[in-house]
Amino acid sequence: MSAKVENTLNQLKVLFLCGLSVMLIYAGRVVVKGAEINVGKAVSGMAILILVSLVSLKIKEILPLKIPAFAWASLISLLLTTPWCPIQELVLDLIGQIVTSDISDAIMAIAGISIGCKLGDIKKLSWKMVLVALVVFCGTFFGSTIISHVVLSIQGII
Repeated sequence: MSAKVENTLNQLKVLFLCGLSVMLIYAGRVVVKGAEINVGKAVSGMAILILVSLVSLKIKEILPLKIPAFAWASLISLLLTTPWCPIQELVLDLIGQIVTSDISDAIMAIAGISIGCKLGDIKKLSWKMVLVALVVFCGTFFGSTIISHVVLSIQGII
């Protein structure tokens, strides 16, 4: 098997495992909250997300531009969901079954596992990293608070 085919299969395996973890989180949310479930649409929506991710990874490999795969995925998704795209309604209906928080939960779990594997390296970074993390957390919190206050004020809610 060629190296390119093996690389594509490995990427597909990782994307499938990520999709499976998102679907497990989705199923857990449905069980806990008692929400109605449409398994067919949710699985089809996840298949679309996996396909878009795989295509964006391949575009990144093929083109000599230094544009990250995330940007290609965003562009492909934008094109698939614009009003003039013939399959826009279908794509939005299927992907709409998957809640964004389910995806972010899976990403955070994978990131936590990744960081946990490199705990020794993190210990070597010293106390300065704790200070940087606190500044980033506070900046994010206060930045979000300011944006929320401005938006709610404009809407007349507060």
